[in-house]
Amino acid sequence: MISVALKSNWRSWSSQSWVALLLGITLFALPLSSSAKSIFVVISLGSILFTPAYRPVLLAMIAKPWCQAAFALFFIAVLACIWSPADFHEKSMAVEKYSKLLYLPILAAAFTDSRARNFGLHGFLLAMVVTCFVSILWFYGYLSLSEVEGGGVFRNRIMTGFMMAFAAYLSSFLFTQQLGKNKLIYALLTLLFTYHVFFINEGRTGYVVYFILMVLLMLQTFSWRQAILGIALGCSLFGFVYYQSPVMQGAIHKAINDCRMYSKNEKDTNIGFRLQFHDYAYTLFKRSPWLGNGTAGFTHTFHLENPIPGRGDKLLEPHSQYWLIASEFGLLGFVSFLSFLGCLIIASLQLKTLKPLAFAVLLPFIAGCWSDSLLFYSGTGYFFIFFMALCLGEEADV
Repeated sequence: MISVALKSNWRSWSSQSWVALLLGITLFALPLSSSAKSIFVVISLGSILFTPAYRPVLLAMIAKPWCQAAFALFFIAVLACIWSPADFHEKSMAVEKYSKLLYLPILAAAFTDSRARNFGLHGFLLAMVVTCFVSILWFYGYLSLSEVEGGGVFRNRIMTGFMMAFAAYLSSFLFTQQLGKNKLIYALLTLLFTYHVFFINEGRTGYVVYFILMVLLMLQTFSWRQAILGIALGCSLFGFVYYQSPVMQGAIHKAINDCRMYSKNEKDTNIGFRLQFHDYAYTLFKRSPWLGNGTAGFTHTFHLENPIPGRGDKLLEPHSQYWLIASEFGLLGFVSFLSFLGCLIIASLQLKTLKPLAFAVLLPFIAGCWSDSLLFYSGTGYFFIFFMALCLGEEADV
């Protein structure tokens, strides 16, 4: 059973207890503030490294195949600076984006403590509750927030939708693990997060992630016959929600209209731009298929060539993690990235209690990387690293 329990006497807390609390605060800050997240990530990592009890665990984590694959991908990002045409600032910024891969074994070592996992899971859920209520108050006009983007208050609508859909799954997963009154709390949280995904947030990514995760939950929880029945019922409810939610209708109608315009060669739309970014990344990949165009090569070359005048000449990435890696690191990097994902899948299969949660982190990430650079982005990248570390920490529970 997963529960949160604070010791009454704070003086008796060990350094591991404080690390667990810091990780909970970091996962609370992650959906709410980039600045607070960055501060607490540094504090948490420092606390882990200076805690002697974690050092032998960290050494064991470094020997894991998934850790070596993560280090290999980061090493390629550093190595590719050699043949990149980008300037120092562009290359250093891109390397910093991939440096979060180095944090995976450190965080996994700390998450071997079950208290850290409990604090982390519930810290994240608490942050999503805050996001929900602020978004709902804004949506109904009780708050005036000028920087809100389609229901995304603290993050943009894509990241908010992604995290909110995962929060709905996490609440449902915890519901299946609990007994007694806690089941009602998690059931209410599931409904709250679901309401936000479909009635408040305009991010279509949230709809896709929610569908993937709820199908996954049914397959993990029910028999095949029950799962098929549940999926059929879920599709019916999905249609019902569509007709009840003007926000969802507007987002889907806009996507359909973008596709129609693209088919008529009117490509300067939201979806049309993304497809053009992918085409340009493919063009760069063909120029250097084996080693790619170097770290930050996409950013630099896009600025120089300005291939999509309607979009402007500034673009960090092609809105696809796969195309970003293929264009900058070539087949060398692409195979390394797939190896990293493959090692994580194998490691997740060996987990016990958290195996379902690990695949709930992995599958939306693998799918979402087709349309967004989820590892490259700060919000979703750290989200992925932290939750994978949380799940992998079960490998050596202390």
